[in-house]
Amino acid sequence: MRYKLFSLCLMLAFTVPGFAQFRYQGPRVTSILEIYDVTSGTRKVVKEFPGTIEAPNWTPDGKWLVYNSGGKLYKISPDAPGKPIEIITDYVTNLNNDHLISADGSFIAVSNGINEDRQSRVFVVPFEGGVPRLVTALGPSYLHGISPDNNFLVYCANRNGNYDVYVVPTLGGTERRLTTAEDLDDGPEYSPDGKHIWFNSVRTGLMQVWRMNSDGTEQTQITNDQTRNSWFPHVSPDGKQVVFIAYKKGDLQPNEHLANKNVELRLIPATGGEPKTVVELFGGQGTLNVNSWAPDSKRFAFVSYRLEAPATPRPIPQQFAESSDIGAVKQKGSVKYEATTGAYSITGGGENLWAQADEFHYAFRKDTGDFTFSATLNFDSKEGNAHKKMGLMLRESTAPGAKYVDIAVHQDGLTSLQYRAETGGITKEITVLTKLADHVSIIKRGKKIIVRTAVGEIPRTDNAEVEIDFPGEYLIGMFVCAHEPGVLRTANFTDVMYFKGGFRF
Repeated sequence: MRYKLFSLCLMLAFTVPGFAQFRYQGPRVTSILEIYDVTSGTRKVVKEFPGTIEAPNWTPDGKWLVYNSGGKLYKISPDAPGKPIEIITDYVTNLNNDHLISADGSFIAVSNGINEDRQSRVFVVPFEGGVPRLVTALGPSYLHGISPDNNFLVYCANRNGNYDVYVVPTLGGTERRLTTAEDLDDGPEYSPDGKHIWFNSVRTGLMQVWRMNSDGTEQTQITNDQTRNSWFPHVSPDGKQVVFIAYKKGDLQPNEHLANKNVELRLIPATGGEPKTVVELFGGQGTLNVNSWAPDSKRFAFVSYRLEAPATPRPIPQQFAESSDIGAVKQKGSVKYEATTGAYSITGGGENLWAQADEFHYAFRKDTGDFTFSATLNFDSKEGNAHKKMGLMLRESTAPGAKYVDIAVHQDGLTSLQYRAETGGITKEITVLTKLADHVSIIKRGKKIIVRTAVGEIPRTDNAEVEIDFPGEYLIGMFVCAHEPGVLRTANFTDVMYFKGGFRF
């Protein structure tokens, strides 16, 4: 969903064949699977894991905790934790932290990024393992709830540029939209009696816990905490209590749920009332994404995390090592590269990059074939012309007038696909709906060039595309144009990821 799977995408960057950029060797992660006892108010460690595990579910018979790690599902005994046992899901191996076990324990419903476009869709698979069955044909779809009678799945999905709550029959069929508020409605989950759906929504400012009837009527705000963002309400099997995760206001945007934050697990009566904090921990994404109550309603499972600095961080080779001023710029641009983080700082001049003008600084590499190129970007200062621009560019050559396609982010917020279809031609523009994007992607698949943009997330939705025939060898890289004569402006490019072979997020 929106602001979801950021950590998953970073994990994929290490594991997908054809990934051309070595990623920063960040802190080592230790995952701690824990149980909180509501009656005694105590925490118990089940097991520590090297690396990342996420989102434990408790099976209805109480025998297993099920979690995801590395795109797969595993189960482990909460009482005698030995070696985890993999739940075989056949070709579905890009699982994220949205998975649930049916009330009768017969099947697991999961969210999985499919190979064709890496957008999440919902599948069901027998609990003992087997061949999954696709339920939601459209993506992105992020599962969060199964009705008590196992007949319906409820999930968050983007169908019209907005993330809302949808429901669909478990056997497949027509999905039905339940929420229509602007921005993000997420984390929908059925109450044990099936009469209500609990969810979280940012519609009133900060993220808050909400509840509605299972048909979408009577959407009611439950929490009104002006100091926290409240996510993922989970109802106990006896229907009496709700546990959710809360982030401190200011630690992130209301519609983000990030990893590696100081968070709280809070309890509230299902009838409403004042929430109380029962656990404080270091975690966030992956800690409590799905319902993890024990069948006795006296305990719930969660994951906390510990970070340890790597013993010998490895430098990241500079993948975009060539740079050049393009056109008759009046002040020479430059590129600085930080090998420990893979970040680029590009300083460029130039009066314009538009129409037949080509004046900017370009950091690039030569390459062939298809690719996906993504980065986080920002100007280091708000000073300067409102039309100064930064972005990613695919270009025929360094010659002025060369044909090109770029995704350009302007200081005033305009974000657009710019392109010159013919050498020596006029630049044209397709404006996208995202304003002041800080994450952008450009994708080449044959003659088709696709751009994606987002604020606060890795882009996953196509915004615009053109078809241009580039030569077998082309240039791909990052650019900055000051949009003023005799002036230099700087932009920073981080989380730079470059995939070969047409791979898409």
